[in-house]
Amino acid sequence: MLEWYRLGWDHRRLIDETAALVRTALGLVGRDAGLRSITYRELYRQRLGLDPFTAGDEVLRAALGEVVIDPEGLNRDDWLDLLMTHRLQPTFAADGLLAVHDYPASQCALARLRDDGDGWPVAERFELYLGPLELANGYHELADSAEQGARFDRDRALRAARGVPAPPRDEALLAALGSGFPACAGVALGVDRLLMAMLGTGRIADVLSFDFTRA
Repeated sequence: MLEWYRLGWDHRRLIDETAALVRTALGLVGRDAGLRSITYRELYRQRLGLDPFTAGDEVLRAALGEVVIDPEGLNRDDWLDLLMTHRLQPTFAADGLLAVHDYPASQCALARLRDDGDGWPVAERFELYLGPLELANGYHELADSAEQGARFDRDRALRAARGVPAPPRDEALLAALGSGFPACAGVALGVDRLLMAMLGTGRIADVLSFDFTRA
């Protein structure tokens, strides 16, 4: 992973820099990809004809079409994620970069929240795709230790309800946030995935010195 932060930036500004880095890398192998940005909500509205902020679980399940998934234990965000991976990502143009930004508040992770103007809170994060391949995940970083602690607790409770191990709260991170964290945006880019795109391969083993069969 390649991870970096920019003081005083938000996630929208960081999208442009991340895309510029990817385009520079692609240029080394004689390729280029134009950048298009779209909100998470508008992507689902345009491509699937549904509002991901208001559609019920049954509507989300029905939008999967012929994709059959066991619904046991799945929640709303799971259905949204399945629509992204099974219905949306496969349709992304192979020669284009797509930045999806302003996610549902329930998918905030380490990102700040804001009102989208229609009364809905959105998470100031983005994911950058090259064709169907997700390359990067970025945030307008949350600087509120109390809010981050509450998110950790919600995640742990969800994991407990599903019977899976829950990691301990990251008290060192919470202490650092509480001591003062500058306004910034950060992103993590998968170098292995970028190399796959540059080589035109769908096999991660092709870009690893020692793949899992030889580890």
